Amino acid sequence: MERSETGTITRRQLLAGGLTGTAVIVVASCGPDANNAIPKGEIFVARVKKVPRLDPSTRDWEYGPQATIEMGSQEMALPTKKVPTVTQLTVRAVHDGTSIGIRIEWDDAETNDLTVRVDDFRDACAVLLAAGAGDASVRAMGTPASPATLLHWKADWERDVQLGVQGISDVYPNLSVDTYPPLIVDNPTEITPMDYVKAGATDWLPGLAVGNPLSAPTRPTSVEKLVAIGFGTSTSCKTQDAIGAGQRTKKGWRVAIVKPMTASDESETVLHAGGTATCAFAVWSGKDKDNGGHKSPSVNTFRMRLEA
Repeated sequence: MERSETGTITRRQLLAGGLTGTAVIVVASCGPDANNAIPKGEIFVARVKKVPRLDPSTRDWEYGPQATIEMGSQEMALPTKKVPTVTQLTVRAVHDGTSIGIRIEWDDAETNDLTVRVDDFRDACAVLLAAGAGDASVRAMGTPASPATLLHWKADWERDVQLGVQGISDVYPNLSVDTYPPLIVDNPTEITPMDYVKAGATDWLPGLAVGNPLSAPTRPTSVEKLVAIGFGTSTSCKTQDAIGAGQRTKKGWRVAIVKPMTASDESETVLHAGGTATCAFAVWSGKDKDNGGHKSPSVNTFRMRLEA
């Protein structure tokens, strides 16, 4: 059933109401329902006219029934995390036949979105997508037989998107800049990775030279798309066509992630309207120095069911 953006009853909804009872008509006429219930162990992806893209707060997300996800420990691979910092999150999902959108919310009293220093750690969340219908075997970052697609939103990347890629002066605003050799006619300024790009000197920054996404001098999106076939195999995709946006709420984070339902990279999961898939979730807490496998993953995988 396709929802209209205005919440009005379409002819298709009216016919459906005649077949299944007046309750369908009542729900449709009220627009989004924040209290829609779904079966345990399932993420229902409602079909809408257009997936909300970079607005995690729009009510259009409420067409997707809310699911509460229990988070647990990660003790299968190093570095382990025995006690989850985040114990639960809530998820809503919608699709329009072309793109899928997933909104994730969780409580986090602190904002950790600046990772200039080596001892800085970010807040983050990720969605795992794979074939099947709740296949538990892919919870460990996929398998060779069933690769996983990972959509990883990072709070520091969100800050980079909003304010520009952060540097030393963002941590130490009163720093004194010196360069060698000093140019008497010019005031010394902080040298950024983009200066190396403009000068054709990226060989001096190996991460930038080899295309490491963590070293990128610009940040077009706060979401990284990866594929994996098990622990230690996560690989950043060549085509970065997932987008996202994160907002601070009174209690924590609200993040929207959107990607095409088709695959643009090898081993990427394909989603179909009316079909099913497997999904799982993870959250990283900067205040708890989470990174890599040191995270709070969902206790279970889920059957993702996409409305036709």
